[in-house]
Amino acid sequence: MCTTGFRDTSVYKGRLIHFYKRAQIFVADVWGAYGRQKDASHPYFFHDIHELTMFADYRIPQILRHVGILRYSPSLAERVDRHEVIPFGCPEELEIRACTVIAVEKLREKIRQETGNNLTSVEIDWLLWNWGEQVKDEIKPHHRTLTIYY
Repeated sequence: MCTTGFRDTSVYKGRLIHFYKRAQIFVADVWGAYGRQKDASHPYFFHDIHELTMFADYRIPQILRHVGILRYSPSLAERVDRHEVIPFGCPEELEIRACTVIAVEKLREKIRQETGNNLTSVEIDWLLWNWGEQVKDEIKPHHRTLTIYY
């Protein structure tokens, strides 16, 4: 089995960064296929599904930018809005992805605090992705990065 598509890593300021977007999607899809069990006594309960982050790619930062949760620097916003390719592994691309992961984690905690709902980051990703797909042509564009990882 070829696992190259799962090796979603880059070096940022001398540190190895791991996103593992496709590996996380694989686990989340299996969890979803087994009914997203949240009852610990269920045989298909994933006891650590809450450890997954959102799937760091392009659609979620687009929707988070649209609602004002993420803000790009003026120069980055201009590049994204011009559909300029943001190279894989460059600081801006890594920062977009990392800030998106952090933003979704903070959103998850805010939802939990205000509603008592313990949505996983995976579920929030699914909700935001679907919303983003519905409005993608009506809002500012997503960043463009050529990569096998997303």
